Amino acid sequence: MALIAADTQYLVVGLGATGLSCVRYLVAKGKLVSVIDSRQAPPGLDALRAEFPDVEVTLGGFDADVMTRVDVLVMSPGVPLSTPAVQTALANGVRLSSDIELFCQAHQGRTVLITGSNAKSTVTSWLADIASRAGVTFVVGGNLGQPALTLLEEPAELAILELSSFQLELVGPLRADVATVLNVSEDHQDRYPSFAAYQQTKQRIYFGCRHAVYNRDDVLTSPLLPTGVAQTTFGLDQPDLNQFGVLEHDGEAWLACGRDLWIRAKDVALPGRHNRSNALAVMALAQAIGLDRDAILASLKAFKGLPHRCEPVGSIDGVQFVNDSKGTNVGATLAAVEGLGRDHPGRLILLLGGQGKGADFSSLSEPVAQLCKSSWVFGQDQEQIAAVLSAGGQSSTVHRVDTLEQALAGAEAEALAGDIVLLSPACASFDQFNDFQHRGDVFRSWVEARL
Repeated sequence: MALIAADTQYLVVGLGATGLSCVRYLVAKGKLVSVIDSRQAPPGLDALRAEFPDVEVTLGGFDADVMTRVDVLVMSPGVPLSTPAVQTALANGVRLSSDIELFCQAHQGRTVLITGSNAKSTVTSWLADIASRAGVTFVVGGNLGQPALTLLEEPAELAILELSSFQLELVGPLRADVATVLNVSEDHQDRYPSFAAYQQTKQRIYFGCRHAVYNRDDVLTSPLLPTGVAQTTFGLDQPDLNQFGVLEHDGEAWLACGRDLWIRAKDVALPGRHNRSNALAVMALAQAIGLDRDAILASLKAFKGLPHRCEPVGSIDGVQFVNDSKGTNVGATLAAVEGLGRDHPGRLILLLGGQGKGADFSSLSEPVAQLCKSSWVFGQDQEQIAAVLSAGGQSSTVHRVDTLEQALAGAEAEALAGDIVLLSPACASFDQFNDFQHRGDVFRSWVEARL
């Protein structure tokens, strides 16, 4: 990464928690810093003014003149690069940076970077659990938890960062020790001009990495890297030498590295075919960064996952209720339906809907028709989603309702003992909820009130 002059002027674009962390970091380094935000009262404004009364702040819009007077834009991932004032600044030679780039410049230990359309939070947290069991000092954050720059406050041998496509737009070569794209499916098509553009953004995580880990079941995760860069794959088929996959042994499925059997699939704490893939990704990442095998195996047997990610909530009269509110895109819902439905065909009742973000829901049609007993569609884009599911031959079992609560009531009335009611919306939540956590909490509260 290019050296930056001591008198370089930085403009933090977008405040909030990430923007405030950037200001704190740059001021502590003695840099010249100002802030711009399109909102009149962005989150973090009071804290900024209390801590840094001399920092210039421009509010209420993105002014191209302000942006072109500085040397570096430190971008919030919430501000699209397509913003006209940003494009004007870049055309005038202003450099682009972000908290992730600043973190990777400053961090002295090893770094693992994780992205994917789905499961990145689960895999990031699972790898952190292994690091803890291995006795390694580590920090974890990025798109998950704390803003990256706050992680520099404590020394660590290992940094584990989850990165979104929005964050990856803003970086050059990050030179990670290990980097992975877990999977790629259609998402954020309201932000990107094409699916190809979204997929190419995900690929940026590999730039300059020393070891790439990718999913051989998903060709879109395969990196284009120079000869000599180490590569490890994972997948649900039989693995080649030194790769991770599934082997049959004495009538049981085992997770393995090459011919080396590591753990029976049924002994992995997280259930479902999709979590078998996640477990293999974690195994590959942990081995690539040099974590102890005993710690890996202990975590595989004990890690219970994260809230709102195929989270068992409770059972009512023999009907299981599972909260996958984090399933905010089609790929996530497809993974949940296939992960749970393959073991319980015809017993799955799917609740989905919300803001579709311009997504194509057609890939859900056939799996839902094959694996689900019925589907209950709610929220803003219910009409579009219901039409697609009905085209898959399920017209008699696709129900349209207005709210999640109505969908839950309908599913409860329909369900029989042994069925699974799965909330996996395939959509953003902002039409009716604050965020996916709020949606999942509503689901959980509804179920718990009946237990």
